[in-house]
Amino acid sequence: MKNKLYFGDNLEVMREFESDSVDLIATDPPFNSGRDYNIFLADSKAQKKAFADIWTWDDAAKDQRAEIEKRAQRGGAYEALNNALKGYDLVLQNAVSGNKAAMRAYLAFMGPRLAEIWRILKPSGSVYLHCDPSASHYLKGIMDAVWDQGNRKKNEHFRNEIVWAYRTGGVSKAWFGRKHDIILFYTKSPKREHIFNLKKERSYNRDFKPYKFKGVSEYQDEEGKWYTMAALRDVWEINAVGRSSGERLGYPTQKPIELYQRIIEVSSHEGCVVLDPFAGCGTTIDAAHALNRRWIGIDLTILALEPMQKRLLERHGIKPHVDYQIFGYPTNLQEARKLAEHPRRKHDFANWAVTRLGLRPTPDVGDGGFDGVASMQVWTIYEKEDAQIIAEVKSGNPTLTQVRAFCHTIRKNKAKMGVFITLGKITNGMRQEAEDMGTFEHNKQTYPRFQFWEIDEAYFDDPASIKKQIRIPEQWIIEPGRKAERHVKDTQGGLIKH
Repeated sequence: MKNKLYFGDNLEVMREFESDSVDLIATDPPFNSGRDYNIFLADSKAQKKAFADIWTWDDAAKDQRAEIEKRAQRGGAYEALNNALKGYDLVLQNAVSGNKAAMRAYLAFMGPRLAEIWRILKPSGSVYLHCDPSASHYLKGIMDAVWDQGNRKKNEHFRNEIVWAYRTGGVSKAWFGRKHDIILFYTKSPKREHIFNLKKERSYNRDFKPYKFKGVSEYQDEEGKWYTMAALRDVWEINAVGRSSGERLGYPTQKPIELYQRIIEVSSHEGCVVLDPFAGCGTTIDAAHALNRRWIGIDLTILALEPMQKRLLERHGIKPHVDYQIFGYPTNLQEARKLAEHPRRKHDFANWAVTRLGLRPTPDVGDGGFDGVASMQVWTIYEKEDAQIIAEVKSGNPTLTQVRAFCHTIRKNKAKMGVFITLGKITNGMRQEAEDMGTFEHNKQTYPRFQFWEIDEAYFDDPASIKKQIRIPEQWIIEPGRKAERHVKDTQGGLIKH
């Protein structure tokens, strides 16, 4: 099996997997974020939006709950899940607004994903579900119901509530510092048939030799200090990814690789299949590859691809389409149209399109805004000044009204350049509107202020062909790459961050 990355709804993706096909699932799902979970936008307002508490008991949550009830009629995991959610309805008092309603929506989201995780685990498989204390007890109730379905001896699949303890900044005057997460460890089999490679951890004892007890070995290091090697407990003290950490990618919820290496070493062997259905910036798949496991990663947002690609290339020297497969990411015009037409993934298409130009995606603000932005410096005859380039993406056939509206957006934001990106055809009337926007000057050269990029098949065959449609200052070099993989470089050759 070739390693795989999927971009899309992990529920839809996992439902395509065969039952009993995965050895280990180690994942860090969203705690308090909603539809835009796992978004990767450093230094962006969209990041704050994505990680805010936006779970609501809305039509989408109600539809998800109705689907659970429908699937429950077949029995099995969904029947157990539905019964558990009925109990939580009473606990949460059938709330339709506020924090309790948010938790109802969150459980309607996580519940079917946990049911699919149970289905695709091998009999010898394990799952480690990373969660924070605000939701861990709710998720444990659901997992107990799903994992123990039809089993009269309850709680035989639950193994541990692991406490990951860490030290980070920040204190409170109203409560003790909240410096731990919970990891729920369950196995598919109620018996001891799961993979479990018990590890030991090392800890120092100051200036004395410790008392001996079963399972503990004592040693002296080269400096004469005593330390013990003891079997792992259910409290793991591992440093978080701090601001100065060499691991840091800028991902808001990034977890240390040591944490997931430990999980993978304990609950899988070399060659086993490791799945992370909330892959984020790729910590689980990074750890799995380093330990010679096969891996599958799934993430909702297409923006997670570039940091994952970069991480896998720099740490392991592996490349997409060569060493691993990618699904749900457009590599031809037909796939781009499919992504753009998807009712829940139009913003993913916009994110993909603007990052092809080296721009940073902006929040999904609807009409009147723009989808991508970048800062640059423009040299005129008299001085050097900071400037912006912005872009707007239209997935359907563009209209003259939309073009005029983007002209207004360019002027309103005082942008030096605007790019209108579309899969449809640009008319002569639209091109006239663009010409009327005039030009801007950079390094003794003039460039159109309003430009169009009509995405076509030629781009996917040769990304450098975009230069035939868009005139960009020389300092912005669009590198040709394999199937829409490209970067934008500045004059010093450094990557523009986006």
